[in-house]
Amino acid sequence: MNRKRSVKHYFILPSYQLRLVLFLSLVVVMGSIFHIAALHYFTARNLSSHFNQEQIDKIWTTLQPSIVLSNSISCFLLIIFLVILAVLISHKLAGPLLKITGYVNRIASGVLPEEALKLREGDEGQRLCEAVNKVKENALCRKAKIEEIKALVKDEEVLKRLSELSDEFCIEDK
Repeated sequence: MNRKRSVKHYFILPSYQLRLVLFLSLVVVMGSIFHIAALHYFTARNLSSHFNQEQIDKIWTTLQPSIVLSNSISCFLLIIFLVILAVLISHKLAGPLLKITGYVNRIASGVLPEEALKLREGDEGQRLCEAVNKVKENALCRKAKIEEIKALVKDEEVLKRLSELSDEFCIEDK
């Protein structure tokens, strides 16, 4: 099944993704401010050794709009790029975690899904996914052992307790 993905599909945990985007944007803005301050400091220092203050003021007045504009455009483009990158990366992290959490919660409630947990290729958490599948398989084995013992038991009270124990594991049909 080949589904077309919408932009909305990438916002799995909006609060987490928004915090990540804001943090990266703040890093870019702070980096730009530092860059402008360093450029101003070193440029003024180097120019003062070759030009008088009036010439420096003329040079700065001439170059200032270009420097501010180029830094603003660079900062804006970098923020846009980082927003896209943050959403994509956080999607690859948050999506699998939500899927694994839901699967583990079903197992914790006693429902054993018939199908193994699968993540998309390239998603983070493949090792965690494998571990969760092992936990589910172990639970299925325990249920099967309980059913084997139930078949051998003749005592009604023991059989009733084994049935209660076995019923705690509900295998989910798709």
